[in-house]
Amino acid sequence: MEQHACIPSAPASGSGRHCATYGNWKFQPFAPRAVRLGGEIRHRMDLTGEKILHHLDVEELFVRHFRHRSMKPEVPGGFAGYGMFLDAVVKAAIHGIGGDEMLRFKTERLAELIDTQSEDGAITIFSGPPGYWDNHDQAYMIQAFVLDYRHYGNERALQAALRLGNFLIHRKTSVNLGLETAFLMLAEASGDRRFSAYCRDIFLLDQTLDVYDRMTPVNGVAHVYTWIARCLAQLQYRQLTGSDTPQLRAGTEELFRRVFSNYSSISGSCSGGFYWGELWDDTQIGLGRWGETCVSAYLLRCAAKYLEFEADPRLGDLYERILYNAFFGAQSEDGLRQRYFIPFNEPGQWYDHETYCCPNNLRRMMFELPDAVYFRTAGGIAVNLYTESTLDTPTETLHQKTRYPESETVELTISAKQTFPLTLRIPGWCEHATVDGTPASPGWFSMTIAPGETVVRLRLPMEVRQIRGTMAQTGRIALMRGPLVYAVEMERNRLDPHAMDLLTVDNTQPFELTKDGIETTCLIPNQDHPVKKVLFTRFSSEKRTRTYFPATLAGTGENDSLFQPSLPPERVNRGK
Repeated sequence: MEQHACIPSAPASGSGRHCATYGNWKFQPFAPRAVRLGGEIRHRMDLTGEKILHHLDVEELFVRHFRHRSMKPEVPGGFAGYGMFLDAVVKAAIHGIGGDEMLRFKTERLAELIDTQSEDGAITIFSGPPGYWDNHDQAYMIQAFVLDYRHYGNERALQAALRLGNFLIHRKTSVNLGLETAFLMLAEASGDRRFSAYCRDIFLLDQTLDVYDRMTPVNGVAHVYTWIARCLAQLQYRQLTGSDTPQLRAGTEELFRRVFSNYSSISGSCSGGFYWGELWDDTQIGLGRWGETCVSAYLLRCAAKYLEFEADPRLGDLYERILYNAFFGAQSEDGLRQRYFIPFNEPGQWYDHETYCCPNNLRRMMFELPDAVYFRTAGGIAVNLYTESTLDTPTETLHQKTRYPESETVELTISAKQTFPLTLRIPGWCEHATVDGTPASPGWFSMTIAPGETVVRLRLPMEVRQIRGTMAQTGRIALMRGPLVYAVEMERNRLDPHAMDLLTVDNTQPFELTKDGIETTCLIPNQDHPVKKVLFTRFSSEKRTRTYFPATLAGTGENDSLFQPSLPPERVNRGK
């Protein structure tokens, strides 16, 4: 059993294992049907699928606008959102969410939308000139159609996507969110290089973000969601074309330099601003329009994609931080409501417009989560996320039994037909992990799995950690355990707003772990009973109120192990 700071290469002939140079390794995701999830992630996916099938009036919200086009459609902001919604539906079906009912729903809804396609290839809600977001919606229609062709062989969907893509090229469409990815998917599925060439020549996808900024006056690179979507498309372009230039890499490198710094909140998400709330913001205020759900979804997506280029375990650490806190925190516990923003120092508001970007991006990303659990390495398997799940391949079966992130133990039962290297991500927050009793430092831990059945027991001790606040939260602490952030629910603890503002964590006293969270001794000055036991519950709780508090012993906390001032130079400048 060996601990590696980098990823193990396939064994050289007759020489055992050796280590690949960091950064030259590539992860490859498994086919979706190879992975079956249980546990909390599957529960959240099921809730999302249940809402799609039984709690949304799809006809009223989406379909009627395409059947009866108008000059000024009755949709918020001129954006129908149906392309995003259908992309989520196809992904749900691929992963078996909703069973046969979701499959029928997918097939019927795609077919009826294709029936509305005009002779010129347009699928739109506008009877006259298109609105600004029309091609944004069409981008995700193309993605849904191509995805259905890729996984279900739906030739009619591919032809509809090609006609719509040709329509957009014919009218010389400008760049908009999702179009780059849509055109790259079309190029890959059809072999028609006009679409990838359009990305290069018109969308200028192989150029720097400065060039992109001058093309997108509405959002631009000040807008976090736009930035991440562009970086994701550049990663996809690199994969499709094999192009790898400093211009293509620069945006993603700067993205993660920012993310691994004060631009990210403790919940893992980023973006803020007093009025707009979708901008780069390193103030750490955490109030109001902070932590856009679109940003959380796209940061998850981009982190998983970047793992395929840079085998950096911190990307996995980031993924689980966002997932269990900001992302799940954007969904109500019954799955019926969602938040546009996820502030970390106040509750946040529920969002009513089901057709808009954040609800649909939450749905789309929810059904991509299984794709980030396991990755194929050269001759082996890497486990990126710990969750109840099964991976089935022609040569290996791996089953995880765990209640992570609540539990600190993971049991992996592996059946193998041949020897292969198994690589486990040891989270950066865990300094005392063990694999079958062997100490494992943060990073990648690799071991050789022999043919037959093997049981591997991973232990990730989860002490309660006091995390120092930065910027606006300087002098305050937040509580974490494992990848989970904890917060105070005002109503549950019977606190009034006055007491909430005065609440101070007495960190001279021990923290007590209970089945509901972390019970903490707190002080409330100027009260008849100044000492009070307060329960900190998971940040993803829909009734959370506040995360950061003053502490009796100031300066006793620790820096967040994930977010540092900057990435090490070798990770930022690789390949230059």
